[in-house]
Order: sequence, then structure tokens, then C-alpha cells
Amino acid sequence: MLIKTLIIYNLYMKSLLTFCLIFISTNILAELKIKLDQEIEELMPKVIEWRHDIHQYPELGNREFRTSKKIEEHLVSLGIEVETKIAYTGLVGLIKGGKPGPTIALRADMDALPVEEKTGLPFASKVRTTYLGNDVGVMHACGHDAHVAILMGVAEFLAKNKSDIKGNIMLIFQPAEEGPPEDEGGGAKMMLEEGIFERYKPEVIFGLHVTNIPNGVLLVKSGPAMAAASSYRIKIKGVQAHGSTPWAGIDPIMATSQLIESLNTVVSRRINIINNPAVVSVGMIKTGTRANIIPEDSMLMGTIRTFDPELRKEVYEEIEQIAAGVAVGTGTEITVEFDVGGFFPVTYNDPKLVEAMKGSLASASPGKFVESDIPVTGAEDFSYFSQEIPGLYFWLGVNKPGVGLDAVNFGDRSGVPGNHSPYFIVDDSALDKGVRAFVHLVDDYPDKF
Repeated sequence: MLIKTLIIYNLYMKSLLTFCLIFISTNILAELKIKLDQEIEELMPKVIEWRHDIHQYPELGNREFRTSKKIEEHLVSLGIEVETKIAYTGLVGLIKGGKPGPTIALRADMDALPVEEKTGLPFASKVRTTYLGNDVGVMHACGHDAHVAILMGVAEFLAKNKSDIKGNIMLIFQPAEEGPPEDEGGGAKMMLEEGIFERYKPEVIFGLHVTNIPNGVLLVKSGPAMAAASSYRIKIKGVQAHGSTPWAGIDPIMATSQLIESLNTVVSRRINIINNPAVVSVGMIKTGTRANIIPEDSMLMGTIRTFDPELRKEVYEEIEQIAAGVAVGTGTEITVEFDVGGFFPVTYNDPKLVEAMKGSLASASPGKFVESDIPVTGAEDFSYFSQEIPGLYFWLGVNKPGVGLDAVNFGDRSGVPGNHSPYFIVDDSALDKGVRAFVHLVDDYPDKF
């Protein structure tokens, strides 16, 4: 009887010890999340203030001097080690955690777009600059101001609580995501070429993008998530003449109009895109100086989006064939160039990483997590990072609360202006979900891998 009692007692004590260890371990693992719940209310007004300031003073790719300086001063004030002037204006900060673990990279892009803002916000951009020879407005029409502010907030929280971090946190503030000026290079590709992964040795990388889906939604797509992006430029040379005697010249504008019409048939009529999406768009036309002059030259530029390298090659061939035919038909000289603004590979989310970490995203925005099976024809040079190490790139919905609740898919025509629109607005109330998402991923990852 005594032996039986001792056995039962030992089993009870072992069970109690196991429960205590699980309880202690669970609380240690959740420490960062618990502290974030306690501190986020005080943190978010700073995040919002940073975003408004960056939004009001946007800068184009490789010219993010003010933005970069603001980030540097903030990181240094937190005692974070900072490396600057990477790929012109990029920065890397390193937070050394108090516990053993991997180095986890978090990335935010900093650049704005040559778009004139029409939101009417009190902190709307009034900045203007010269871009491709044109006087243009400058706007954070893609939401990179929100990305920077979110990561600055994450940096402040993690630096304050670094004793609870398992491993190290690599903060990447990247320039020129929208593409660097031609012949300069830049962006994620240049940061890698300059050795940031060799120096900091991250094991995994996480990134986010705000967009016009319902407020606070965190959305992820496993596998190929965003398209490869390439660009093209077509130059048309004619013979200048007076507008009153068009037969005396060779009209490059007429050739340009034929090119545009024919380019729009590449996807709709000339290639098979069943289960293999592709997009060909014209985004810029430049020609002429006066109403009564037929110019000598014309130029158009556009973008190509694909998920399949073989299909992309086919698109290139179709564009070249169209250009050759228009040249013969109009008597113009036409040249075609591809990848003039750089090339972004497919953005690929590591399936094992998505499966392991989707619970972290769900816990960061309860009831508002969506795992999508629809790839997006937008593109991201985050793809260069996720070619080197496992990556997870997700979207954050920043519509006003209650707006667009019937649609999560991109390009849903819901009437809410999207990325690259002069009317695109980020609702500040959604930004805390971005901060929470990064912190939850950082806290959970070391225990999943």
C-alpha cells in the first residue's frame, strides 16, 4: 500500500512539475505579446505621427535622404546598432536579444512615387520634383510611409524589451522598391550585392504591404504570391513635318497609337493565359511639342507581369513582332528594349513558413486573418530577399472601418482607391495590426523552427 501510495505521489508530482514547466514556458514565450498589449496604446500615437510626417515629405527612390536620416536618428536614440548608406540611402539596424536564437529580418521600403496627391489630407504632400524630364508631384501613393512608421514602432518596442527577444532582429529600411533611376541600380538587389545578408546572416525575413482591403485584415498567400515584373520601352522614329502637310513626313504618333492598340491584344488575343496569368500595360507616352507639328520621335513605356518565365519570353517575342509589323506598315523605325527599369522576380512565400506562422498573423488580428489562394499581379523587390532565405510577405488592410467588408481580393472595383492612386488613403486605425503582426512573428518564429 505504501509503495502504491509513493508511486501515485511521484506520478502526481511529475504531472505537477510538467504543468508548472508548461505554464512557465508558455508565459515566457508570450512575454513579448503581453508587454505589447500593455504598451501599444502609448506607442501608436508615435507611429501615426511618424507616418504623417513621412507622408508629408515623400522622396523618390535613391533620394530618400530626409526619410533615412529620420530613421537613423530614431534607431540611434534607442541604442540600436545602425549601418547607413547601403544602396545609397538604405539602413540596417540590429537589435541583439537577451536569449539565444536566430537572426530574424524585418523589412520596410521607404520610397514614394511620382504622383500628385489629391487626397485633401491635412498632411498631404505638396512636394514636386523632376522625373524623366517632367515636373511631377511626389506622393506616398503606395503606403511605404506606413511601412516605415510601423517598423520604427516595432524597433522601439523591441529595443525596449530586448531582454525577452530570442535571437537578434535585423531591421531593413530599403530604398527604391518602386525601381531605382535608370543606370543607378538600387533597392533590395543592391542591398544584397553590398553584402547585408553576409554580414548579418538572417535565417528568415518578414515583410508587409498596406492595401485597400478591409481595415485590419492580415492576408497571406502561400507559394507564388506576387508576379514577376519587367518593363519595356519602345522608341519610334519618324520624319518631322508641318501639321498641315502630314504627307510630307512620317508620323510617329500614328505608329504609337497602332502600337498601343496592338499591345493590348498580346494578353487578350495572342497568348494562352488559362491558369497562367499575364498582364501587359502601357503606362507612359511621350511625344510632341506643339499642336501644328508632327514630331520626329515618340516613346512609350509599360509593364509586363507574369508568373512563368517561359510565358514572359513569349510575351517579349510578341511585343517585338508587333513592333516590327507596325514599323513596316507606317515607315517608322522602331526599337524595343526590355527590363529598362529593372526586373523583379516572382515574390514567393515559403509554404512551410506560411503554414507555421499563419497562426501568429491570426493572433495579431483576431477574426481578420485571411489565407488567400489567389496570386496578385502586383510585384515586389522583396522577392530578391526571399530568393536568398525563406520569406513571408503579407498584406494589411487599411480601408476605413466598415469599408469594403464584402471584398478582400485586390482590384475588386469596390470604389476604394488603391495603391498608386492619387486618392489612396491609409487609415491610421489599422496600423497597430502591422506592429502586432511583426512582434507576433518575431516572438513565435524561434519556437517553430
